[in-house]
Amino acid sequence: MKNVKGFSKITGVVLLVVLVTLAVLTYWHPGARTTLSGPHPNAVNRRKVVRVVALGDSLTQGVGDQQKKGGYTGRLKTMIHRRDKVKVVMHNYGKSGDRSDQIEKRLVNSPAMQQQVKKSQAIVMTVGGNDLLQTLTKNVTISQQSKLNTQLDNAEDTYQQKLQRLLNTVRQYNPKAPIFLYSIYNPVYVYFANIDQVTNAVDDWNVATKKTASSYHNLYWVDINRALSVGQFKSATQQAKLKRNSQDINNGKISTQTFQATILASDASDELNHYLSPADHFHPNAKGYRLMTRYVFKEMQAHQQQWLLK
Repeated sequence: MKNVKGFSKITGVVLLVVLVTLAVLTYWHPGARTTLSGPHPNAVNRRKVVRVVALGDSLTQGVGDQQKKGGYTGRLKTMIHRRDKVKVVMHNYGKSGDRSDQIEKRLVNSPAMQQQVKKSQAIVMTVGGNDLLQTLTKNVTISQQSKLNTQLDNAEDTYQQKLQRLLNTVRQYNPKAPIFLYSIYNPVYVYFANIDQVTNAVDDWNVATKKTASSYHNLYWVDINRALSVGQFKSATQQAKLKRNSQDINNGKISTQTFQATILASDASDELNHYLSPADHFHPNAKGYRLMTRYVFKEMQAHQQQWLLK
């Protein structure tokens, strides 16, 4: 029995030593650390400099950012640099008011933009909001629902064709770099929560955009619709209360003037949605742009091998 007990003690000590050794090797082995820490590649394989091009409208330009940090693009540059320990060269080609066809036209007419797109390792885009806004502000006579539906359907088809031309042009200059494409959101949801026509129009627009984008290789969807639309009103109870308290409601309908006055306001002093700018009820504020940055960074981290590795 003594020999057995002695053997058991020796076996236990040996097993303990083996386990400790494995733990140490696991911790210090570079490959194992990479696996345990998530998608971050080994620093040896990372680029020293990453070039990112941002194309789009006012959301890419950074309109509404009261902290003047460049909207999501400035914050994304900082986040990639801090988290991935690489230098980031960010080119921001956002222009307020641009529709999909106008973004494409600027790219076609600008050799400088073309060169930066060619050299980029990643491309981020905001597009579609102004295309939809143009249709809604012209045809938002909600009482004529059938007419609005027809106009929205026609505008949606036209937009898909324009978006396809834009993406084809981008791919003409850079066939490989991953494209991270943001959804659009409903900036007036907290004011017109019970107006399903607007919410449905935004949802349908996003479905159309995603459908067109799905035919392109290395194109990834960044969905900010719900997060920015509902803002801090995240629970079902809060949203139900919003619907009860929605402003300017008349049998579930709003006038063109009321809609335009709300989404195009320039002298507002307050905003119900904590993620949007009180200056216009439309663009994200600093908090909204931080949210946009987190969402796109998460998607970029999931596909690091396509833009961060050499």
